Amino acid sequence: MTEPIRLIHTGDLHIGMQNYGRLDSATGIHSRIADFLATLDKLVDYAIGNQVDAVLICGDVFKNREPDVTQQREFAKRVKRLSDADIKVYIIVGNHDLHNAAGKATSVEIYDVVDLPGVYVRRRPTVDVLDTRRGAFQVVALPYASPTNLAVEAATMEEISIGMREKLGNLLNILIQRLDPSLPVVVMAHFSLIGAMAGSERVIMLGREVMLPVGFFARPEIDYVAMGHIHKHQVLYDKPPIVYCGSLDRVDFNEEKEDKGFVEVLLKKGEASFEFIKLDTRPFKTFYVDATAGDPFKKVLDAIEGYSLGEAIVKVKVKLPAHALSRLKEKELYSILRQRAFYVAGIEKDIISDLSHLRHPGLTERMDAMQAVVEYISKKQEYKGMLQALLKANEQLFEELKEEGAI
Repeated sequence: MTEPIRLIHTGDLHIGMQNYGRLDSATGIHSRIADFLATLDKLVDYAIGNQVDAVLICGDVFKNREPDVTQQREFAKRVKRLSDADIKVYIIVGNHDLHNAAGKATSVEIYDVVDLPGVYVRRRPTVDVLDTRRGAFQVVALPYASPTNLAVEAATMEEISIGMREKLGNLLNILIQRLDPSLPVVVMAHFSLIGAMAGSERVIMLGREVMLPVGFFARPEIDYVAMGHIHKHQVLYDKPPIVYCGSLDRVDFNEEKEDKGFVEVLLKKGEASFEFIKLDTRPFKTFYVDATAGDPFKKVLDAIEGYSLGEAIVKVKVKLPAHALSRLKEKELYSILRQRAFYVAGIEKDIISDLSHLRHPGLTERMDAMQAVVEYISKKQEYKGMLQALLKANEQLFEELKEEGAI
């Protein structure tokens, strides 16, 4: 019986993400970039240790289209490790990789120039046959393309979507006609599909976007569809499996509760099975604290008590009344959190207005400012012992303001 071809499906590596961390002066690498590289190392180790045949990277290797040379060097080290282990590496270009200028090279195209064995980079739709130790398979590459790239001109978003679908559909038809019917087929694409649950990527970088229907890839010639672009791992169709691998590491707090990792695929002609391989990545933890009553500082300390935060990026969201703000003791809280956590993203306050304590039933809009203050002071029990002194001070203050022309 023929042994299945073993693939790793990944994407949205976003090397270069620098939120929630600090620069290491010794290495020159930001701590969050180091996190993303460490997670990528786990994937590479798994691929080599399990004799995977190919690693498929579905776009957005770097966070931006012009990564610095250190980021490029570090990614190149990982690619070379895979190449040296006789593991094919196939990369398609994502939207983060593309320049606005159509003729400008992407940051990953250097691998086509240096001709590293078994490494492919594709920025345009194409078909390739990859020969691996367990046999050959075909890749249909559909890198990210904008309406401008596909020469789609339309007035409305709906017209743009229709034009994009038609163009991409025609391209896919042409590519499928080139396939060898005896070899298994994987489609690699970097687009959003209708019905997919978006992670934070929708919020941080997508505006108006073309959405493709899932049925676009539901074709009998295709054995597996490897999707990139959306950060949440999910399966949208069964036969063929249409799968988003999700981002390899957490980008921000919108992905706090999502598992991160990659998809391992066992591929044969006419069938593909797959499994999501979860990786240990740096945790994000938000503490929600209701301090509408009681001591807000103690409430926050109680909320974090018992949690091991040494590796976590932490945020606190506390709800409290305005008059209790000083009792929160933010500076002291920050100091405590920073001693316990890898990084403190912030203390966010949901402040409940408590101006109602300033209202008094004796106050009316017909009173002038001095009358209103006298009425307020006179009716406050806590001012009873100093009433005359306060009234005199109030009178003097208003006289000074009148002399200065302020009232």
